[in-house]
This record gives sequence, structure tokens and C-alpha cells, in this order.
Amino acid sequence: MNNSFEVIVKNEWFNTDKELVSVVRQLRNLRQALVKFDSLEAYESYCKCYSEMNSLLRQVIKEETPNVVMCKEFNGICWILELDYLEDGDSPLELVSWPTINELKAEGIDTLIGQRVEVSRLDDALDEIDLGEELADNIMSLIEG
Repeated sequence: MNNSFEVIVKNEWFNTDKELVSVVRQLRNLRQALVKFDSLEAYESYCKCYSEMNSLLRQVIKEETPNVVMCKEFNGICWILELDYLEDGDSPLELVSWPTINELKAEGIDTLIGQRVEVSRLDDALDEIDLGEELADNIMSLIEG
């Protein structure tokens, strides 16, 4: 069961802010730990870091937007995307597959602005890898408040 969906990239930025790079790397490590350790504590840590990253992203881009903003770090450079999708406070969104700059160049694409990208919600991605019923119930109770 694949619950991914496509959205259009509305804007993109590149940034080398050291604090942002550090938080994005921490988020990547927490995502890996979440899959490996299958725990509510790992999920809570991931969500806290995701929120911190989201706040930093909005400071760095210096634009107020109600849309989802996400980021990936490559060699000390953060690639920031604003999606044409309203931030709804539900489970964090993830890009299913981030292209590399070289992949884009090979396709003759200079920017992701206007391109469709595939995203999924973190809780759906965790369901795909079957982290267990208890963790899923705990995650849903956190999301629902």
C-alpha cells in the first residue's frame, strides 16, 4: 500500500547556514534511528527536531508561507524546497526520492520550481516498513493530541 502523492515545487533555495546544516543532519540521523530502534522516544525526538528544522527553514528563507517547506543537505549545502501544499500539522512530509543536481542536469532541468515531486507522510512511510502495532498506536495518539 503506497500512500505517496505528488505536489508541485513552488520555490527553492540553497543555503549554507551552519546551524541549519547541523539540524538537517541531526534529522537525517534521527530518521535512521527511528527505523532501526522502533520506539516512541525515537519518534518524539524526530518530531521535535523536524519542528526545529521547520522553524529554522522559515528564518533562513525570510518568507512567511503557510506551505510545507522541506530540506535536504548535500555536502554542507541545504537544498530547501517550498511545496505547493499547505502545512496542516499532520505527520511530517518527506520527499520519496530527492534527485541529485547531476540527475537534474542530465535531464536538462536547472531547477525544481514547477516540477512535480512525490511525497509521503512519515507515519505512512513507517507503516510501509511495519514498525509494529504498539508504535503505530502511540504515534497516532501523539498526532491526535
